[in-house]
Amino acid sequence: MRCEIAFGVDARYVKYAGIVMTSIAAENTGEEIGFHLVCDGIAEEDIERLQEFRAAFPRTDVHIYDARAALDAIPFPNGIPHERINRSVFTRILMPELVPQELTRILYLDADTLCVGRLADLYVHELGTTPLAAAREGDGVRKAQRIGLQGTDYFNAGVMLIDLARWRSMQLTACVLDAWRTHGISFPLLEQDALNYVLDGDFAVLEKRHVRLMDAFAPWDVDFAAEHTIWHFLNEGKPWVRYADPRVREPYWQIVRRSPWSDLTPSEPWETRIAYLAGCHAEQAEDYRTAAQYFHAAAERLMQFYLEQTSRINQSGQEH
Repeated sequence: MRCEIAFGVDARYVKYAGIVMTSIAAENTGEEIGFHLVCDGIAEEDIERLQEFRAAFPRTDVHIYDARAALDAIPFPNGIPHERINRSVFTRILMPELVPQELTRILYLDADTLCVGRLADLYVHELGTTPLAAAREGDGVRKAQRIGLQGTDYFNAGVMLIDLARWRSMQLTACVLDAWRTHGISFPLLEQDALNYVLDGDFAVLEKRHVRLMDAFAPWDVDFAAEHTIWHFLNEGKPWVRYADPRVREPYWQIVRRSPWSDLTPSEPWETRIAYLAGCHAEQAEDYRTAAQYFHAAAERLMQFYLEQTSRINQSGQEH
């Protein structure tokens, strides 16, 4: 059985997709795998490294699709400036129309994932009459209510097993982009909200053994001894940020070192919560100098937020 895997990325995230590809190839030795990268730009250096990847894993194919023209044509709702949106998130919606029409099933993955098990069982997951399977969001009921769904089922679009023929027959790409154009001003989660709005619960569920949603800095509810296939890292806590949780950080960087992107260096934590948790992990590792730097950065950002909120309250009081 050949697995077809798709990613949607801009030029900055091709390297992270390449690391996920390496994890898939490493965990699924002996399997034929087709990789499809739908790109909003790609650097020549990454094209060369993808060629290195193909040489290192000869049972894989790598296909690159230029999505820039299709992304340029996406209609934006009135009131949402284009420059405020990372448009590459829409590559997952465009992907089914850009990959070869003869493909009937594909597994879409965000670049902030990691394969930690064999894909065969996930890839043949029964879809029934639904166009896709995905993992439920932890607070899905609230998100479903927020965008006005009739039901209460809401899924995370970062990992989707897609029946391409059904997606195309339902014209989901056009329907989702139309929902975005019409209602996008009230969709804080952009194309994920739009896709859930159109499907309104019409999806099969991927269980935690298939897809485990987690925060790379605070995976406190994750049983790492349990069987998983895909880890998906949510929010700002990514495994490539310095001092992520060691249970995530160590397997991730083992894969990085096996990939053509082995010279990747960790990003520094910038968000307040992540900086604080990075400080906690640095302290546990007895790297006290780094811990102090991150705790100081978190405190500075909290103080800045406090001063901004105080100024806003004072200005509001003066206006009244």
